[in-house]
Formats: sequence, C-alpha cells, structure tokens
Amino acid sequence: MSTKKNVAVFIGLTLAVAVAFGAVSPVSAAALTQAQIDAIIGLLQSFGADQSTISNVQASLTGGTPTGGTPTGGFVFNANLTMGSKGADVLNLQKVLNSDANTQVAASGVGSAGNESSYFGALTKAAVIKFQKKYGITPSVGYVGAITRAKLNSMGGVVVVPPGTPPPVSVGTGLTVSKPEQPAVNLAPLSAARVPFTKITLTAGNDGDVTVNSIVVERRGQSVDAALAGVVLLDEGGTQIGLAKTFNSNHQTTLSEPVVVKKGTSRTLTIGGNRPTATTAAHAGSVMVLAVVGINTSATVSGTLPIEGAAHTINEGLTIGTVTNARGPLDPNGAVTKNVGTTGYTFSSVKVTAGSQEDVRLNSVRWNQGSSSAASDLANLVTIVDGVSYPTTISTDGKYYTSVFADGLTITKGNAREISIKGDIVGGSGRTVAFNLEKTTDVNIVGLTYGYGITPPTSGTGFDADTLWYSGSVVTINAGSLTVSNDPSVSSQNVAIQLSNQPLAGFTVDVKGEAVSVAKIEINLSTVGNEAQDITNVSIVDQNGSVLAGPVNGVGTTANGGLNALTFTDTITFPVGVTKIQLKGKLSTDFVDGDTVQASTTPSSDWTTATGVQTGVAVTASPSTSISGSTMTVKAAALTISVGSDPVSQTVVAGANAFTFAKFLLNANSSGEDMRMTSLLLDYSTDGTATNVKNCKLFDGSTQITTGTNVVNPSAAASSTTFTFDSGNNILKGTTKTLELKCDIASGSTGKYQMGITAAQSATGLTSGQSVTPTLNSSGGPRMTLSAGGALTVTLDSASPAYRVVAAGTTGNTVSVLRFNAASEDIRINTIGLQLAGASSTPGDIVKATLWDGATQIGEAIFDSSIKDTSGNFTATSTLTGTFVVPKDGYKVVTVKVDAALQGVSQSGTPGNFLAIDYDATMRASTKGVGLSSGSTTDPNSATDSASNGIRVFRSIPTLALIDLPNNGRLTGARPDLMRFKITASPTGDIGIYRFTFRISTSSGITVNNLNVYAFEDSGFSTSVSGVQTDGSLALNSLSTTGLTDANTKSQDYEIGAATSANASTTIVVPAGLTRYFVLRGDTSSLGSTYSVSSQLQGDADFNNIPIDTSVVVNNATTTYLASTTGADLYGNDDFIWRPFSTSSTQAAGASNAANDYTAGYGIPGLPTTNTTAQTGTN
Repeated sequence: MSTKKNVAVFIGLTLAVAVAFGAVSPVSAAALTQAQIDAIIGLLQSFGADQSTISNVQASLTGGTPTGGTPTGGFVFNANLTMGSKGADVLNLQKVLNSDANTQVAASGVGSAGNESSYFGALTKAAVIKFQKKYGITPSVGYVGAITRAKLNSMGGVVVVPPGTPPPVSVGTGLTVSKPEQPAVNLAPLSAARVPFTKITLTAGNDGDVTVNSIVVERRGQSVDAALAGVVLLDEGGTQIGLAKTFNSNHQTTLSEPVVVKKGTSRTLTIGGNRPTATTAAHAGSVMVLAVVGINTSATVSGTLPIEGAAHTINEGLTIGTVTNARGPLDPNGAVTKNVGTTGYTFSSVKVTAGSQEDVRLNSVRWNQGSSSAASDLANLVTIVDGVSYPTTISTDGKYYTSVFADGLTITKGNAREISIKGDIVGGSGRTVAFNLEKTTDVNIVGLTYGYGITPPTSGTGFDADTLWYSGSVVTINAGSLTVSNDPSVSSQNVAIQLSNQPLAGFTVDVKGEAVSVAKIEINLSTVGNEAQDITNVSIVDQNGSVLAGPVNGVGTTANGGLNALTFTDTITFPVGVTKIQLKGKLSTDFVDGDTVQASTTPSSDWTTATGVQTGVAVTASPSTSISGSTMTVKAAALTISVGSDPVSQTVVAGANAFTFAKFLLNANSSGEDMRMTSLLLDYSTDGTATNVKNCKLFDGSTQITTGTNVVNPSAAASSTTFTFDSGNNILKGTTKTLELKCDIASGSTGKYQMGITAAQSATGLTSGQSVTPTLNSSGGPRMTLSAGGALTVTLDSASPAYRVVAAGTTGNTVSVLRFNAASEDIRINTIGLQLAGASSTPGDIVKATLWDGATQIGEAIFDSSIKDTSGNFTATSTLTGTFVVPKDGYKVVTVKVDAALQGVSQSGTPGNFLAIDYDATMRASTKGVGLSSGSTTDPNSATDSASNGIRVFRSIPTLALIDLPNNGRLTGARPDLMRFKITASPTGDIGIYRFTFRISTSSGITVNNLNVYAFEDSGFSTSVSGVQTDGSLALNSLSTTGLTDANTKSQDYEIGAATSANASTTIVVPAGLTRYFVLRGDTSSLGSTYSVSSQLQGDADFNNIPIDTSVVVNNATTTYLASTTGADLYGNDDFIWRPFSTSSTQAAGASNAANDYTAGYGIPGLPTTNTTAQTGTN
C-alpha cells in the first residue's frame, strides 16, 4: 500500500473512531480538546501527509471549513448524488468534472470552471453522463451512485473508508399488550366519526422493534353491527391508520395496517367507530362495546385479551355539527399535461364549510395518490390551507399523503377553508398523477361544541358516494420528446465560396417533458455540381450564436449522395421548449456559381443516444421521415445599381432645401456575399447654372452617410460626380439598399436638373475582399424643372353638406367645405376671402362664420352690410390663426360653419332666408398664401365661386323620426297601426304641423279604408293632443280610399290635414323642445291568408315652388319665402306643410291656417326629399 493510501486509511479510521467514541460530534467536531486534536495531527505528520491534507483535517476537527481541492487534492464522495442534490459534495463534483474538457459542466457562465455551484441540475447531470461514458460506467444515466463514487474517489484523492451497509435492525421477540385508561362512556350519535371506544397499549421488548401486522376487533353488547359504518385504528394524535373496516358474520373485523413499535417503547392506539349518516330508529338506545380480541405479530404476545373499552349508547336523535364540501377554486378541474420539472403545482383542492350548529376543527387530511406515478416521481408535497403550507407524511406503499395540523384549524360556523395539495414533478414521464380523497373520513373534522368527529357528506361539487369520495384531476406527465422540423426562417438564399460560417440549413428542435441530451447527430448533404467532402468547418449553432457542436468536415462523394456527410459526436442538451439551430460551414473553391447545397436528416435514426436529462430515460427523436432544410445556391458576390422610380420628374420651386433629387437602388439579391462600397459616382446634368444645386448629401434611410467634406457642391455638370461615403457602405447579400440624394436649390433658379448614374462603379466582398464590378442600369435620373413659386386653387370639396333647414339661434352649422390644392411647393394660407351667397342672404341673418381645420378653429369672419364684391355679394376676409399649410401636390380642407341669428320680434334674422358662404372668386385677392420653398405670396387661380348648397333658417324647425310598429308589424285588430313616427320641435320655438301625405300600397289579400292620423303627447300613444278630435285624430272624418278625386289624391298618395272638432283647418302645435307622436291607422279587411300593407310618409323635393308673389311682412322685414296654407297648397311640393311661428313663441299670434307663415317639408331633418322608408304590416 502506498504512503498516500496509508494516510487516507489512517484518516478514515481516525475519524471513524473519534466519532464512534464520542470524540467528534457528527454535527460539529469542535468538541475535541486541543490535546486530542494535536495528537491526531501528529499522527498524520508521522505518516507523511502533505500540508494541504493536514490543514483540511485540522479545519474539520476544529469546526472550520476545509478548503476546496483539485481532483488530485483530496475530494471525498460518501453520499449518492442526483438531480436536485445540493451542498459541498455537488460543488466538489463540479470541480472534478471541470478538470477535464471532455466532462466539463459548462464552457462559460454558471457551472463553468471557477463558477461552480452547489446545485445538481441538468448541466451537472449531462457532465456526469459524459464522465460515466468516458470511464465505462453503466448505466450512464447521470446518477452518482456507488460505482461512480468509487471512480471519483480513486482518482488520486483521499479515500475515506465507507462505513459500509448499516447492520439490519434487530427484530423484537416480545410484545406486551395492556389496558390503559379507557374513554369515558358517552353517546355515539348519528354521523359521528372516529368515536373512541377502546384503547390498548403495545410495548416492545428491548431486543428489537416489533411489527404488529393486524388487530382483531369484535363488536359486543346489545347493539348490532350495522350501528357502525366502519371501525378504524387511530394513533396517539387521533389520526387514522389505514382504512375503515366493517364487521364480518362473526361480528369481527381485522384492522390490517401494520404498526411498528420501536424496541423498549410503548404505543397507545385507539379503536374508533364511524356512525352511519342515515337514521335507523331500531338502533337508538342500544349499547355497543368494541373489544380487542387478537394481536397478529411474529413476536410473542403477553398480556390479557380481550380488552374491552367504553360501552357507548347508540344515539339517533342528537344533531351534531355538519360541514359541506365542494371543489376548491384552486383545483385544476380537468385533465392536464405537465412536464417533468414542473414546480409548485396544485394537484387538487377542496373547500370545507362549517354548518350552523357548531364551530369545527380541522385536524388532518389524508390524500390518496391513486394514479400510476411512483412516490419518487413527486417531491416537496405539502398541504396548503388558506395559503399556509403543512408537511405531508407518506405511507409505506407511497400512495397516501397525510398532513396533521398540530393544534387543529378552526372553521367557525358558516365559514370555510380551502385545502390544497401542491408539489413538484421530478420524474415519471408517461405516467399520471391524481390526488384524491378516498373516504369521507380522510378529512378529520371534530365539532367544538359536542366534541364528536364529523363525517362530511357525499354531496357537493366534485364529491359523490363512489369508491373515491373526491376524484382529483388527472395530470399526465409528459414523456421526454424531441421533434425536429425545418426552420423556415433560414430560407433559401445565396451562399459564398471560400467564406466561413455560410448558412447551410436551419432546423427547429422542439423538446417537451424534460430536457433531452443527444450524443450523436448525423446530417446528409445533397449537392448539385459538387461533393459533400468539399464543405468543411461545419458547426451547429443556436439562435444566440453559441456553437453547440463541431466543427466537423463533410465526407462523401457524389456517388453516395452525401449520406451521413456530417457526424457530430458532441453531446448537446436541448432544454424544454424550442431551440433553433443552424448549420454553418465553408464551401471550397471547387464550388461554382449555380451549385446548390441542401442538408437533411432523419431524426429517428440520425439523432441517437438521446436521453431525458432528469429521468435518464431513452428518447427517440421524431419524426421518422427525412427533414430537409432550405436549398442554398452558391453565388459569387454580385451587385446591380439602378435609379429608383421615385421621385418622378416634376416641377420644383426654387429655394427648396433638402429636396430629394433621386433615389439609387443597390441590389444584392443575387449575391453570395455581403459587399462594401466606398463611393458612388453620379451623373449630374442641367441646362441651367450648375452651382444652383448645392449641399448634396446621400442618406441611408434617415442616416446621412456623406457628411463634412463629403457633402458635394457641384461646380459643373459631370457624369462622374463623386460621393464618398463617410465610413463605407455595406450592402448585405439578399437585400436591396436604397440611397436617397437630397440637395438645396438656390432661390430664383431656373432650368432643368437631373441626378442619375452612368459611370462604372466598384465594390468589394465584405469578407473575401475580392473586387466586384456592379451591373449598371444606366439612367439620367428624374428631371426636375425649377419654377419661381407654387400654385394655389380653391374648389368645393365633396364633403360639403347638402341643403337643409336649421333653427335660428343655433351655432356651428356647417355650410360648406372648401378644398385648397397646392402645386410645386407647400403653401401656407394666411387669409381666406368669403362671400355671403344667395339672393336672400344678409349679414343680419348670421352672427359670424368660423373656419375649421378638422376639430381646430383657425379663423373667424364677420360680414358687414357695407362691404360687397363687384357682384353685389356681401364679403368678409378671415385672417387665419395658427398654421394652415397645404402640402405640395396635395390638398387640405377648411370647414366653414355659421352661427345663425335669432328670429322673432326685435331680432335681426329673417324667417326663411337662404344662407350660403363660399370662396369668393371675384375677390380672390382676399385669399393669400405663401410658398414655403419660394417665399413668394400667391393668390388662388380659381376663377369660379365654390357654390355650396347652403342652409335655410327658420325660427324653429321640426325633426322627424320613424318608430317601429308594435307586435313586430303584425296587423292585429280591425283598425291596426299602419305607420308610426314622431316630430320634435327645436328648443328655439314652437312649430305647427298642418298636413301629412302618405303613400300606401297593399298586397292582393287585403283592403284598407278610412285612413286617419292620430296625435299623442306621449310615446305610449295614450294621451291625445288637444285642438283636434277627442281621440287625437287629425281629420274629423276618416279618409276613404275609394271614389277619391284628383283634388286630394295623386296615385296612391293620401293627404290628411289637421282639423278642429268643427272641421275647421288648424295646426298641431309641437311646443319648443318637446315631441309629439303620430300613428296612421285604417280599417283593414283581409281577403286572403297572406297579406301586407306598406305605408310611407312623402317628402318635398324643392322649396321654390311656394309662390313668390305673396309678399308678407314679418317683423318689419319683407319675405317672399313663406306663404299661407292656401298658397302652399297649390304647388307640387306640398306633401308636408308646417309652420315655424316666426313672430310669436305661441300659437295665439297668427294661429289661423290662413296666416302667411307656412312652408313645405324640403330639407327638414329626418324627411327625405322623396319619402321615408316604408313601414310594412303583415298578418
């Protein structure tokens, strides 16, 4: 034996003896005396131990921390290590693994040399697998067991003699059974759980532990077996051991859950009973005793049996506390799939609510993991109650997890607690997990008033009376899987010759379940025009640019089709999720333009020795079919330069700055290499003065790439005007770069100017440095013709509104939308000249006009009766506030709005006057703009007024709206509703309705007669208006639809006017701001099984048909636009006749229908010029 091994053995024996005799505490060695420590150190020195070993032993003996060592410096591994292990052993393991490049944990970052950690994770496992494969340790699954520890400890380090297998626990030969104090005699009420009947004490001898395999219990007394739903065994804390059992025909049951009694100790167990939940009157008052009659064990049993406990009276009348149960909010409530490595997952959750009888105490809960997963597949399982974690104890069979709540958790009456089980999934790929509550008594609940155990019900969401009281959601643990597919983001592209890191293919690796390590990957290379062996230095690179494997060189010729041309033997660990990888390599000069390369792989056979990192289970990559990458085409560096189609030839205002003369396209779409240019030679031509164009700069996007001395000021026209790039200009292969040329133009310049490209250009390969001669699409470039200034025009925009009527005193009425167009340059509008168009328009009819740019007011115009244009129209000029700029060769609109003047006594507005405000071409000099490039002032060259449709203003106006027919339009009753509508008066005054005109059509199966309109004050059509018939009807006599003359009917149009009860014509008054409701009704007579009636209200198409020769005076102002009903009734546009009560706010003044204050329905809101939408009633 070598000296070093002697020292190692001595250290091991010395420490073992020290611990055995109490000299060294397993927790701390600092209890040794200094003399003892000195003696041990002296012995080490006499054996020739090196100073590092002596220092580490001395540190350990004095309670200090030994220093870390190298693989040859003395790491000792006594404990098995696996995924999730923590501590100094893991740290030292990583140091050993990092000492060899072939087994290193990581090349950089966490886990790399100098950055070792004390956590055993996926990287450590992968490194252990490499270590095991290197030294022939099988199975190579990343678990540090006895074989791997032996190898680690034999690699020149200090070898501590292991303590060996612990001696087997001695089996006791004797067990004493005795009778302790028994539970007090009491009632055993209905639904009570775990009622304590009998206690026994079991004492093991000093020679070893005793296992009690089962306990036999017998029912005695006058009661019957059915009085108990089950018999249970309870430990010292009242927690149930095993399952509840029922009596056999001999009135006995065997509680078969094994119980271990440690040597020299005693255990006191309780036999309890669960009462049924259903009442059986015959059981009431009977007395029951439970006796222990047998103890089954291999030990010799001494003591007296049977042992009887309390004689409890069966009670069927006492109502003890209750609880209800339901699925908890945190429960998954459905099958799910989870990966190995999932942490803190809530498997099941239930909510328990105390009833109203008494507060209850939750003592414990027992979960049943009834699915295929093993206990080792799960870790860190805890029960959570209202956010607080409680540890679980697992049963010997690994299927039951019990949490005991030390002092119990109180649930007050009417309140609830949520109970969940949460944990980690650390293995079990392909298996399932389901945490159930198997029996009602698995939730240990005791009432705090009566003290009895409570049996929860078999009802509640998720609960039932089946074998499993509560079935938890099934969690399927994903088996580790690895799927490879083509990565379309690495698309077909050009690749260069003799350049490293050329993209050959891209693949997507999708890993599920757990991380997967792959030890070997083979790739096929299909080439056209050359061979796989001419591709070298190929690496697998991830999406972050990190090299995962390689480089390797291609092998194979055309003869074998590039099969398995690339073989990577570096182990790659793919994490859960998607990893994108690329193949990058170098193509030799044997390749020529047009050759192609395509990589492919069949994962099931080409990706081999794949294992789950956490479980060590072999994984077969998928699919089993070939996956091909994109085809790469070999191309030399190539560049095409041309002039862009934008901008086009155009007229430009002299004085413009940073004007875009041309754009140049640098096209590298057919290149196999990125390229670089240092300058661009442009063709500058002009028939004007060359120096008028200056400060010429090239831009790449928004970045100026010619600055300082590289800004060009041409002195003469030349085909090779050189623009030198500040830092060179790179053009990436497969892309097109656009360079934009911008120059300043001197004010007052004239002539035609062009910037194109005709001279030969040069470039170089960015990586290879080889010269490239670009292909040139010669062009003189767009022709820019210089002018002194821009042009402005004004027209009526299509968004300008149609004719309509508005109420006096209203503001913001849009009358026109003007469109301003600018040519050659941006033009800022400073003033706008407007005219008040229309023969009846006067400044007194409007308060003011306002001008708007969208939602922003930019101007105001006040018309003065003393200011007119040469055509006699009143005019006004608005000076704009803010900035209103019309873009070059574009347009902007100005919305003109008016505030209408009030009408009535002592008001300036004239009833019925027509208002139109337009751009005034006669006074177009009043509209001024300034060219932003030229600086010159310009007037519009529009010689025609804008001619808007205008508005007509009345003191108040009606607004009409249709109302849906009742009963979805069903014609019910002998006189159904044929049409419904409402009319609302403006807040500015009352309005009067004189006449409606209806157009009615019927199907062949029905006739309609005796038409009339009814007016109401409310939307429920229940309160009739006054002034007409008592039922609200307008006409005294309903209108017959037969025998009508041309005097009151046109085709199928029927006119119905308002009349008093004396049959005198009148108007229906709609007060200011209020609404009146109207319905057309008629008698119907059906002649068939299917029929319909359509009704529509007719509108008026013009205003001017009202006679203009009936002059009346309203408020001392003459108007020819309002008439009497007689006058209004004589002309075609007279279907809807109404009045605005122009001189009075009430009907009293001029109420007669002969008053000259009536007009047609042309332009009122809600009434089209033709007719409203028809309302159709059917059967």
